[in-house]
Amino acid sequence: MIYLDQSATSLHKPPQVAEAVLRGLSGGLGNPGRAGHAPAHSALREVAAARRELARYFGVSALQLAFTFNATMALNMAIRGALGPRDRVLTTSWSHNSMLRPLYQLQKEGMKLDLLMEKREGGFSAEDFRKALQPDTTAVAVNAMSNVSGDALPLDEVAALCAGRGLLMILDLAQWAGVRAMPDLTGWPPALMAFTGHKSLYGPQGTGGLIRLGDVPLRPVFVGGSGVHSFDQEHPGSFPEVCEAGTPNVPGIMGLAAGVRWLAAAGQQAVEDRLAGLRRRFVSGLAGIPAVRVYGAQADAGPVAALNLGGLDAAWVCDALDTRFGIAVRCGAHCAPLWHEAMGTRGQGAVRFSFSYFNTEAEIDAALAALQQLAEEERLPA
Repeated sequence: MIYLDQSATSLHKPPQVAEAVLRGLSGGLGNPGRAGHAPAHSALREVAAARRELARYFGVSALQLAFTFNATMALNMAIRGALGPRDRVLTTSWSHNSMLRPLYQLQKEGMKLDLLMEKREGGFSAEDFRKALQPDTTAVAVNAMSNVSGDALPLDEVAALCAGRGLLMILDLAQWAGVRAMPDLTGWPPALMAFTGHKSLYGPQGTGGLIRLGDVPLRPVFVGGSGVHSFDQEHPGSFPEVCEAGTPNVPGIMGLAAGVRWLAAAGQQAVEDRLAGLRRRFVSGLAGIPAVRVYGAQADAGPVAALNLGGLDAAWVCDALDTRFGIAVRCGAHCAPLWHEAMGTRGQGAVRFSFSYFNTEAEIDAALAALQQLAEEERLPA
């Protein structure tokens, strides 16, 4: 199989990740922070070491990073924990349902929600955001990189705009983390940044986290055992404890730390260069295939390409690629309904190719050949 669905999850991972998960499951680790015996202490040390590893990667301190089970959970914690009916929030048509649905919940409770729709392919500028802000806007909730097209926001410029207006920034890093280096966070506004571990950080599924910049008050969304203040009726409000109710996924966290260590050893720039090269090869090859429409216009987009073959249903194309050529890609709405509204693909959907560090140029060429063959067989007009 040729796996080109990295934006959904990483299939091929560094061997160190599986080794770390196995070590976490092989005995010797208890429930961190829940007892005073050696297995509990060993687990607590593993989680603390992983927290430091992830914090180094993102350029924050260890106490600014909380572990969650995925980016969806982290975004719900950020949105439901920091916002309320009195807020006014600006989001964009790139937003994933993991961000949109908690925002819609709050909108039903009285929060004002403004949508910045993509009017041109290639993304948004800081000026687009400036024009969309209202006098009573309190927060900007955005996807740093489109999970469909790979187009990316000018993060530093949007952050500077938020800082100048005193706005909270809620950032979905699910597609950015591991693909691009984190910007220098000096001077950034108060922010809550959600990430997932199982995509381009090459960790296991069931891992992720929330990063807090500044003293952003958070209400706990999930409450329960915390290992501290057990006689209090309220869940601890301190960070990261406010986000970490219940038993953590210790083996998964260990695997995630191993994935990030692998990234550091490989070199973030080397990873980015390889991914960019694969995407360039793919996009340039598409130019010779009749009736292909590629969505998104950024030359330096992330390692993602969304397309359609003429008027063919995206689901049909994906099925043909899978069953006839052994190529795994993603079709449909990609949990990004507003993106499809903006691109006019609500009915057709889109075929998404997304690339991993472990993909090869030969795999890219095989995917291009398969698309060429389908276009010829269906006699699509140029």
